[in-house]
Amino acid sequence: MKDLKGYFYDNLNKALVFSVLILAIYLIVQIVLRGSLYLGFVLAVVPFLIVALFFILDRPFVSFLMLFTANYFVSGASRYINLAPGITMDAIFVSVILVIFLQNFKDNKIVDLKDSNNIVVAVVFFWLFYCTLQVFNPNSSSILAWMGNVRGISVYFFLTVFFSTIFIKSLEHFKKILFIWSFFIILAVLKGFIQKTIGFDYAELRWLDEGGRNTHIIHTGIRYFSFFTDAGNFGSGMSFSLVVFLISAFAFKSSPIRLYFIFVSAIAFYGMVISGTRGSLIVPLAGFSIYTLLSKNIRAIVMASLFVVVTVWFLNFTYIGHGNVYIRRMRSAFNPDDASLQVRLENQRVLRSYMINHPLGVGIGMKRGNAVNYVPHPVLSKIPHDSWYVLLWVELGIVGMIIYIIMLIYFFVYGSYLVMFKLQNRELRFIVASLVCALFGVSLAAYSLEIFGQFPNSILIYISISVIFLSPKFDKQLLAIDVNK
Repeated sequence: MKDLKGYFYDNLNKALVFSVLILAIYLIVQIVLRGSLYLGFVLAVVPFLIVALFFILDRPFVSFLMLFTANYFVSGASRYINLAPGITMDAIFVSVILVIFLQNFKDNKIVDLKDSNNIVVAVVFFWLFYCTLQVFNPNSSSILAWMGNVRGISVYFFLTVFFSTIFIKSLEHFKKILFIWSFFIILAVLKGFIQKTIGFDYAELRWLDEGGRNTHIIHTGIRYFSFFTDAGNFGSGMSFSLVVFLISAFAFKSSPIRLYFIFVSAIAFYGMVISGTRGSLIVPLAGFSIYTLLSKNIRAIVMASLFVVVTVWFLNFTYIGHGNVYIRRMRSAFNPDDASLQVRLENQRVLRSYMINHPLGVGIGMKRGNAVNYVPHPVLSKIPHDSWYVLLWVELGIVGMIIYIIMLIYFFVYGSYLVMFKLQNRELRFIVASLVCALFGVSLAAYSLEIFGQFPNSILIYISISVIFLSPKFDKQLLAIDVNK
């Protein structure tokens, strides 16, 4: 009787499942036939999303990797499909928050919010708080502008740092991110190489025709942008990656891994060159210069010093290769009389006289384009926001810009202290040194580029900052492993 009862319930459950599936298929077919193809597609993928959610709940680190991956490709994908990068990333950030929330209901939860008790989370939260107060800035004329732009300045910063501190639990976790990152770099440069050798595809040509041509097909040649937002973003991202992977290469004792990282850094250097972004050159020059001070490895110091000295000598004191458009363009970065530099300095002079009466800025979101849409202004609507610091200066005032710079200086000084005096594990020390040096380089490059406010570089930088502050915990873990061997 018991077996019969079990047989009955087992088959009843199967019949119920099949009935639900048949009903679901019928509804999807009816919706598609009635003309709502998009809604039918959405309903069709819902079961897969539910299965994916249960999979991720058991492996929450995967949700962080999904965020990392989407961040790298969302801007390029928006050229081919109708999606807004910001809104798409908002949805993914919310999905990660959902995973964290649902983890609290699991008995064997992997994510522990106590891991976010970190000084870097507190510092970035203070920055988020200051930016939130900007909603009351009397000089801002639109809360819509604030809502649309506060994410890129502070919300993504805080959430990425918060996520990093609870998801990246060991150096091995960050190594996985490094290897995924390296693959994405190869893909990005491959796309740039295809643009250079074969040409632009239909979506890229459309983007150029809509305004990109003015800044990317110029008298000095074509600036290639891969699947990034623009050539400046592409070039600065590759220069940041160049520093991270070339210095990290020395962390590994395995020759194949070391050679692979050196290869990735060479690929990133090529991407930086074909982007035609002169401002990105400061990242490796400054990064490797700082590395000579942080490193205790004589061979690494000699190689970094040699790279910086030879590069500066080649570009600033010779005309070797001047017929090559890329060399000529990089060489112009050392020219104090460069026309674009003079325009930039003149714009800053005009802003200086205006911003003296706005110490708290004119409000988040009130940059050039929005100054036209929300409050036409003869000064703000004409001056381009081609510098991250100038953007902060205008929107958050001298007070906000100083807070931000102090925050970056703190990150750099603390990271340098860890590398020079605190971290004992050799592998970890090299990796953290690469992040500190790259952070210093992009902090200088931000004077002429908006590298901190664009996908994917902003998320990469925020993760790097988080790992710097997580490194003492990783060092203790590695020391304990060595002791137990």
